[in-house]
Amino acid sequence: MNAFQTVAEFKAYRKSIIENHKKHPAKPCLVICGGTGGQASGSNDLIRIIKRRILEQNLQDKLALRITGCLGFCEMDPFIIVEPGYNLYPKLKMVDVSRIVDAAVKGEVVEELLYREPGSTVKRFTEQDIPFFQGQTRIVLGQNQHLDPIRISDYLKTGGYEALEKALEKPDGNWIVEEILKSRLRGRGGAGFLTGKKWELARNVNKGHTPKYIICNADEGDPGAYMDRSMLEGNPHAVIEGMIIASIAIGANNGIIYVRTEYPLAIKHASIALREARRLDLLGKNILGTGIDFDIEIFQGAGAFVCGEETALIKSIEGKMGEPRQRPPFPIQKGLFGHPTCINNVETLSNIPYIIKHGADEYLKIGTANNSGTKIFSLVGKIKNTGLVEVPLGTPISTVVYDIGGGPSGSAKIKAIQTGGPSGGCIPSSMFDLPIDYDSLAKVGSIMGSGGMIVMDQNTCMVDVAKYFMNFLKDESCGKCFTCRKGTQRLYEILEDITLGKGTPQHLILLEELAQTVKDTTMCGLGQTAANPVLSTLRYFRDEYERHINDKRCDAFVCKELTGAPCQAACPVDTEPWHYVALVEKGEYEEAYRVIRSANPFPSVSSRVCDRKCESRCNLGISGGEAVGIRAIKRFVTDRIDSSAYKPKLGRKKKQKVAVVGAGPAGLTAAHCLSLLGYGVTVFEAEDRPGGMLSCSLPSYRLPKNIVEKEIKTILNKNIKMEYGRALGKDLTIQDLRQKFSAIFLSIGAHESWPLNLENEDVEGVFPSIQFLKAFNMRGEELARGHVGVIGGGNSAVDAARVALRQKEVISVSLLYRRTREEMPAYEEEIDAALEEGVRIETLISPVKIHVRQEEIEAAIREGVELETLVTPIKIYSKEGRVVGIECIKNRLGEIDASGRRKPTPIPGSEFRLELDTLIVAIGEKPKSEFLAHMGLEIDKGGRIKINRKTLETSMKGVFAGGDLVTGPNTVIDAIAAGKKAAQSIDRFLQNKPLTIPATPKLPSVFIEPTAVDETAAQALRRVEPAVLPPSARIKNFREVTMALPEEQARAECRRCLRCDLAFTSEQTIGQPMAAATGGVQHD
Repeated sequence: MNAFQTVAEFKAYRKSIIENHKKHPAKPCLVICGGTGGQASGSNDLIRIIKRRILEQNLQDKLALRITGCLGFCEMDPFIIVEPGYNLYPKLKMVDVSRIVDAAVKGEVVEELLYREPGSTVKRFTEQDIPFFQGQTRIVLGQNQHLDPIRISDYLKTGGYEALEKALEKPDGNWIVEEILKSRLRGRGGAGFLTGKKWELARNVNKGHTPKYIICNADEGDPGAYMDRSMLEGNPHAVIEGMIIASIAIGANNGIIYVRTEYPLAIKHASIALREARRLDLLGKNILGTGIDFDIEIFQGAGAFVCGEETALIKSIEGKMGEPRQRPPFPIQKGLFGHPTCINNVETLSNIPYIIKHGADEYLKIGTANNSGTKIFSLVGKIKNTGLVEVPLGTPISTVVYDIGGGPSGSAKIKAIQTGGPSGGCIPSSMFDLPIDYDSLAKVGSIMGSGGMIVMDQNTCMVDVAKYFMNFLKDESCGKCFTCRKGTQRLYEILEDITLGKGTPQHLILLEELAQTVKDTTMCGLGQTAANPVLSTLRYFRDEYERHINDKRCDAFVCKELTGAPCQAACPVDTEPWHYVALVEKGEYEEAYRVIRSANPFPSVSSRVCDRKCESRCNLGISGGEAVGIRAIKRFVTDRIDSSAYKPKLGRKKKQKVAVVGAGPAGLTAAHCLSLLGYGVTVFEAEDRPGGMLSCSLPSYRLPKNIVEKEIKTILNKNIKMEYGRALGKDLTIQDLRQKFSAIFLSIGAHESWPLNLENEDVEGVFPSIQFLKAFNMRGEELARGHVGVIGGGNSAVDAARVALRQKEVISVSLLYRRTREEMPAYEEEIDAALEEGVRIETLISPVKIHVRQEEIEAAIREGVELETLVTPIKIYSKEGRVVGIECIKNRLGEIDASGRRKPTPIPGSEFRLELDTLIVAIGEKPKSEFLAHMGLEIDKGGRIKINRKTLETSMKGVFAGGDLVTGPNTVIDAIAAGKKAAQSIDRFLQNKPLTIPATPKLPSVFIEPTAVDETAAQALRRVEPAVLPPSARIKNFREVTMALPEEQARAECRRCLRCDLAFTSEQTIGQPMAAATGGVQHD
């Protein structure tokens, strides 16, 4: 017996459900995701606790529980939303649940458990306060939160099947087709064909003469995509309602939901929903007395990716091998069992009820002209907020990635996104202003696909990404087309060769040609887009391919055969951290020192001020743990072992002489390396002592002067001649040097500060940071006094602030930076130390005006101020022209800029003034190099010398340049690396050899027997941080702040090393001479 005989009866029943719901006073309700993702994160445990608590406390009449499908914010699972306040409690533990239950009953909020943005202390009291939800338009996905998917009454309460009512009241399908055509809904399965057009064609095929099928394609095979699964799990009735409306529109009698077997929860919920729909006479014979016959069955696919293609899907249902066939005839002409078949995606069908209920005109208000409505994306990868995101088509990628997704999950910047699944393309971050729509994505070489969106950061190798997807596609190819079957296989093989270090320039040519051939010659849509990952990465990330092929380097440190031990690959000077860490763990400290010193002439300096690139790439840290404290271990060795343990051997004396201009770390390193090769080197230095930035800018509490002096002394030898007080452009020219020397290396640094370009910047009391630091470090002058302001966020700014704080006449120091603390480029430990010492940091602030005493007094006189009452202005007036303060304006973070950071935007009306006695400007430095252009060298707009990056040769033959003069302000270790590279190039130049050396991967080659370590004990070890002087013991002096590790702690830290080198070495290398262990450098 049917539940309802007419549409009117069902309509009355549906309205009674809604009215009954409105009559009963709403009680607090706990909403929790019971979808696959929620269950995997532990929601079932929370559900059991909630149910038990409700029963134990007899709360059935006071509290409701709603178990839903996916709510979208998967990163925060398991979480609970408490209605009616919509308080969201993320990442809950079982012990938290009882507190939330009790608070919900009382109408209270457990504030400490509320959602906060990562890194923020601001509580978000409601769901709509959370940026993840604020940027979305959830017309489809939003229903999941308000219904239990296995209760049809919940769907009816939310207006479910109202659209079907409307369709059944006018069962002529023409108006439905017209409405869908008018809405301009495009298929959400990927192709983007107009749904209304497909329905129109399907309706007009063989009217009334043959069975027709409507198939819901839920074969979601893209890695990382789970939109369709979540819709079937969370709101199956929306899909069913869409299918019934579609059947009326095209005249179909049979419906099939094709879903892969590995979606058991989706199958379960869809099966229950179908049973409930039949119970209410919404499916079956003579639906609600209208004479319409339509029913739906579920077909479980085997999970073949190719069955997402509609003709392959049809063959699968027919019991044949799932492989595409030629079209035409199209499925709407000849489909399942030879009958007309209309195939729509899950999300497409889920949009139908909204359009029919609200009208096409309302739907067209969402999205853009040719891309109406919303699209659900599976946002996954290196992103803070993973989950399902529903946004209007036309939304910029940047909005999804940064505003909704929250930006990168770690410190690495976002590099690209991949859309459209394995057959999609990769889009670089520089194009994130691109609107997300079918046409825009196609123009840049990608596709919409079903909605997968994988975010990749700088730790992602794009060559490896292409290889991953080609591996997937070659395995999933049905094999029918030769070019797809063998072409994808060969593409994978070429990519594998490139990642193994076997690539050649010819590989790149072949790769591109073959990818284009696969695209042009395969039959089905999957085959035609299979080459997209290769073509798009070649288009936008060709430089990464070239680095793999020409330089044998994977800059993302992913390709193992090109990377070796990541700590070594990350080191600019090619030190082997794995090597000396293993030796320290064994107690072989002298050998460890030799390993360090053979690669780096400044081991003690580096152990204090290196920016620790090795640690940033430590596999222990990358995999979620804490990186090994490599720099601290190096410090332990260099403090313990005398430099005499390593005595480099001078090579045979050569006739050619080399001039090095600049005695900073780059110049001294080049001179040292060239001297070991037998060249006579003369170093010209403008100052009265060597060291460059080591002497003039780095404060002694970070880098003691005696360490610098001692280290420089060890690298000077009889082949090196020093000349001080000789400045290029003043005392000598390049032309002068070329007459006396066979080659020249320029390394004069970047010692000119960028100005603020504000009026009165040249008054007394305003200092560029370099001038301020140099005055103190080189001459002992204390320029700061009173209240000091420092503008900037880099190491130079923090150094200036901490040096100022130590000067006798200084009362306070404020550091002003225009971005947030997280974006300050200074080392984190230096920022922490500055805060401990009392430096006040103000972020999101920009200076707009500098005030001087003369202007203040004149303004006071004009305004009628009686000067005698203004004590400070009178005193300042007596010293006309000295800085007394700055006016600033507060900023807010706006759009993402080219650097991947949010651009500071001034807030109108937020201006304020700071009273200052000293202002230090530390917004960056540039080389003072205008005179070099007059000598014939090419320089860029920033004053940097233009060079060949591989050889460091300038536009002038025989003249090389490196360090900050080329890069702008950089790190000490990068300057040392430039010196080493320059020495190598100069040596080859003087021997008339090609300057470039064929690249080879630098892999570990020395086997060091690992010490037996208890794995449980090793896993329990935490990173050891060196002790530091307490602020009270260091504020007004320049004692070194950071101490060396004690021996026991240093060796314990070494035991944490994963020993990545062992993947490349074997016991056969035991007993190799130490020269091999130290990169071939001989020593006594």
